[in-house]
Amino acid sequence: MMEARGNRVRRSPRRLERLAGAGCALALALGCAPTPSVHAIKGPLPGASPPTVAGIYRVGPSDQLVIRVLPEPAIERTVKVGPDGRFALDLIGDVEAAGRSLDEISKDIETRMATYRQAPSITVSLLLPSSTTVNVLGEVKAPKSVVIERPIRVSEALADAGGATVLAATSRVRVIRRQGDQSVTFLADVDAIQAGHTETDVYLERGDLIYVPAAIPVVVGYNVQRALYPLQVVMQTIAGPLLGLFVGTGGI
Repeated sequence: MMEARGNRVRRSPRRLERLAGAGCALALALGCAPTPSVHAIKGPLPGASPPTVAGIYRVGPSDQLVIRVLPEPAIERTVKVGPDGRFALDLIGDVEAAGRSLDEISKDIETRMATYRQAPSITVSLLLPSSTTVNVLGEVKAPKSVVIERPIRVSEALADAGGATVLAATSRVRVIRRQGDQSVTFLADVDAIQAGHTETDVYLERGDLIYVPAAIPVVVGYNVQRALYPLQVVMQTIAGPLLGLFVGTGGI
């Protein structure tokens, strides 16, 4: 309620509380809350696959492989790479797989199998690359886990997730990577990438998380809506009985 006295206008305390609440929400959205430290990408991320190995798939834990051993009697096994990076195979026992290519695994099995088979022929194929995924979340059209069957860049992973929405802050895309027991966050500028400046369009590694944040006006709107939600609930709770009382007394 407002009361006019002469040239002065006095607002009720309740109205001032609402204005103060909205102001606090805007302040938080605009940067009063602490934000995690991030680093601008300069060249490839630490540990990222260099272009020279493009096209070579490296097996990792949880990958599923199909092993075929000839000549007759043939052996065919579907195996899953364990957390220790190994799988077990008939006759030869444990086989090291993590970090190796399919050809390297095949040659290792062939060498060891020669003790039990004459001139063995080994084929190793990838059935399910479970270990090599990156997650794309935030303001994208189709958030998903993207399977990496070859080295891919930030822009390719975003395209696989349908691209950014109109609400996205595409100049501040975050690439989050585990390094030992810590997480390191880097910034990729998709606007610059689309303009031809590809310095931040780096190769991704298994387990990377790509997060596309919302633009600041959208974040402000979300925070204001969240701050005002309790008031909306109170108003709805009060308005319902009052409207019923008004109708019951013949006011409508």
